[in-house]
Amino acid sequence: MSYPHLFSPSAIGGVEVRNRVVLPSMTTRLADPSGEVTPELVSYYRERARGGCGLVMVEMASPQRQGRHRARELGIDADEYVPGLRTLVKAVQAEGARVGIQLGHGGARALPTERGGRPMGVTPGPVPVYEAGRYTNFPDLLDDQTLEQLIVDHVAAARRAEDAGFDVIELHGAHGYLLAQLTSADENRVVTDAADRYAFIVSLVRRVVAAVRIPVCYRFSGQEYYALGQSLDDSFDLLRHLENAGVCAVSVTGGHYKSVDPEIMIPPMPYEDGVFLDAARAVKAHTRLPVIAVGRLNVPDVAENALARGWADFVAVGRGQIADPHWARKTQQRRRVRTCLACNHCVRTMRSGGQLACAVNPTVTSADRPDARTATQRRLVLGAGPAGLTYALESARAGHEVYVVARDRTWRAAAAPAFNGYRPDRQRMHRYFDGLWEEAVDAGVTFSPPGELEPPVAWRSGVDVVADARGAGYVAGLGLPFRVLIRVLSFVPLPKRLMKSDRLHHLLLHDLRKPRPDDAFRVPGARTIRIGDAAQPGELAAAVLDAHTQAWKEDEDDQ
Repeated sequence: MSYPHLFSPSAIGGVEVRNRVVLPSMTTRLADPSGEVTPELVSYYRERARGGCGLVMVEMASPQRQGRHRARELGIDADEYVPGLRTLVKAVQAEGARVGIQLGHGGARALPTERGGRPMGVTPGPVPVYEAGRYTNFPDLLDDQTLEQLIVDHVAAARRAEDAGFDVIELHGAHGYLLAQLTSADENRVVTDAADRYAFIVSLVRRVVAAVRIPVCYRFSGQEYYALGQSLDDSFDLLRHLENAGVCAVSVTGGHYKSVDPEIMIPPMPYEDGVFLDAARAVKAHTRLPVIAVGRLNVPDVAENALARGWADFVAVGRGQIADPHWARKTQQRRRVRTCLACNHCVRTMRSGGQLACAVNPTVTSADRPDARTATQRRLVLGAGPAGLTYALESARAGHEVYVVARDRTWRAAAAPAFNGYRPDRQRMHRYFDGLWEEAVDAGVTFSPPGELEPPVAWRSGVDVVADARGAGYVAGLGLPFRVLIRVLSFVPLPKRLMKSDRLHHLLLHDLRKPRPDDAFRVPGARTIRIGDAAQPGELAAAVLDAHTQAWKEDEDDQ
């Protein structure tokens, strides 16, 4: 399929964008603890720009210190951050992309350890906050003075963004953060009249728009998916006020921390692709502004279709560009992209306090690989699950000759009853697995014929490394019963509570499995290693990371 709409140029407020692909704002934790830009942060965003993205929207930065909602959140609340931001902007723009920054204030949901004082909000609490632990906030309520200061600080942050060279500013009014709290009939206990709530937001937006010469966009949840939350009709009311305030585009996401299922904010496996497209389409029918659609749009055909039907003007591909930073360029060239599983490993690691990580992309925060060693090795890989394929692929990229003995072309986890706590999206999982196989073939990896259990004669000598990637073994006597149980459960939809059970998760991944016995095919003179689950049973992300690390690891004799 060709993608004429995805890769046609467009504009936001007079700023030309080379295509319709947007990297939405997503927390990375790659800033330093004070909020300064780091080389790792620059590398992350630069690689997505290099990968062909049209508009890179840098992660949420609070206009006030007490509004920070994550540790290591990017800073913009003081002039000292401008030089680092300028470095980031130049790096992204040098790759041909436009770059924006999202100004967002956590409000009542600011992180207690980062707030620099008591959190401020328009709801008195208790407000639960989840960030490497559970907290309960009881915010100080905003008054006329602090409301005015909020506007002043948004204006100051916007001016810093313009000074740093950003092309676009996005105001974060979604997901229950402060601007969303201010427009919420449910959460705003300070300004209770709807007209006054909208008047305040209009005042804030107008003063930001008037303070800078670059376009200002606004992000809101089309629907918040709980009884007292924002509905589509409420969004249409907000939209009219935003148009009058001078915004140049709107980004239509969905969900809230109070949603019936809060995970819908970053929709995981059980949700369909394009989950918020109906809301974007409805908003598009009510506005003259460019609309950025959000939510599971990382399948190129789905994104192209949304643009072709006129449901949106731009598409936000977030986790898709975490999984494959060259999503845009590969799609334009009609090459297969590394499939995002929507397993939300990225979300779990971030909310547990770690830096951004990806189950299928172990180099998510950097595209840099070590230099390939000068001496080419012959590497024999036993097993072709994700760990074996990753080891084979990265070994080939490092310049080694690789042969894989693959018993069959299947991935057992794709038939599991649960994956990372969710009902598996088997089609997506198979698409990832097939794509990884094709990447390895394209890199020059040789695969055994179907049914072959041992390497050919030509690979029985001269091998430097034998990598056992045949997966985990099982506790004595439980191998066959375990496989039968998994097979039966795969046909039975498990209750969400059970899929989310940490105890069941640990039992199935760790307690009932054990490292592979030391029975790999032996080659005289070759070093034998175990990778992935064969070495340490666990999750996909750990297995893929281990395989990648070992593929690029120097020989023990060379260390």
